[in-house]
Amino acid sequence: MLLNKISKDHRFAKRDNQEYQVFSTHIEDPSLVEDWVAINRTPHVLIDPNTYDQLRNKRIKWVFDDENIIIGCSIVVSESKH
Repeated sequence: MLLNKISKDHRFAKRDNQEYQVFSTHIEDPSLVEDWVAINRTPHVLIDPNTYDQLRNKRIKWVFDDENIIIGCSIVVSESKH
């Protein structure tokens, strides 16, 4: 599992009247990122560009804690059919 390194105090943000969870495998302080990548389907997530590049073209499964906050994600590996 890839863990969310964003500090717990900064794991939510609002953009254009939409609330997002904030996710990064690289940074703890979201103020260091200027251009967030928005995932505009449930769950709505803002991802830093480095994490986006890491997860791009991969199928992922979000991992949530007991309060429905994203704590990480897993890359889903599909089995090849022969």
